[in-house]
Amino acid sequence: MKPILLLFLAGLASGTQLFSQEEASAVARTYIPDSLEFPVFTPPLLSVEKVLPPIRIDASVTVPAEKSRTTVTIQRGEASTVPDLPPPAMPAPSEQSRELTSEELAEIKWQRQHSINLGATVYDHKTSDVQWTDQDTGKTYQAICGFDVSLLAGLGGFVQNGESYQFFLMHSTVDSATLGDADGTGLDIPQIPAGQIRITQGNPDAAALAPLSAIQEVITAEKPRLIIYQNAREKFERESAAWHAAHPPIPRDETYILRPHRGSRYLSNAQPDQKGGTR
Repeated sequence: MKPILLLFLAGLASGTQLFSQEEASAVARTYIPDSLEFPVFTPPLLSVEKVLPPIRIDASVTVPAEKSRTTVTIQRGEASTVPDLPPPAMPAPSEQSRELTSEELAEIKWQRQHSINLGATVYDHKTSDVQWTDQDTGKTYQAICGFDVSLLAGLGGFVQNGESYQFFLMHSTVDSATLGDADGTGLDIPQIPAGQIRITQGNPDAAALAPLSAIQEVITAEKPRLIIYQNAREKFERESAAWHAAHPPIPRDETYILRPHRGSRYLSNAQPDQKGGTR
């Protein structure tokens, strides 16, 4: 039974005031409590011309940058007037090795189990070929899922049963309408009923399967919000790509000025030779 319906029935039974629609919506967002609003693309400010400081230059060398029309110039300027750098601090004595306490081991295990890393290929935003690794055993598993795991792309985490999970997804999407095999027979897309999971590699137990089960639960509960969020992300990326295509970076020369500090060998040999280097 859905949480909102449970709250509604509880309110009727107790005679207390029912939640408003906004409050009920906030209660329902237990998996992703934060707002899923995505910022609107704002064109960045165009770069301004760099103005070099008026200092004496003792040596200079200019080389073309690789695979571009720009050049990189490195100049040796007059001596720096900033205070000397302090000597490096002595490293702290290393803590003697010790055995971790049971509490520390439990905390490490908890952090490991609440960090989920997935790799996936998503077909038509309906079917996902997913790979993940059990953080405790190091074993890798693979499964075909009848849902779109890319709906969680860009989130970084979620909450389940009151516990926070870190989430990292590396995925690619495939559109069967535009891509196919070289012989024109089309893609071999795995077939699976919507919402189901079929293991194709390994034999995970309940603990190893828990990350994928949690993701399925989050997507099922938050799918409408996730679709809106992903549409906003795609709109932002399209507008950003269009703007950058219309405003390609202007090739320009880059100049770096190095100012010797006290103790530098350049201070005793400040005159460049004919090739622009030092003698």
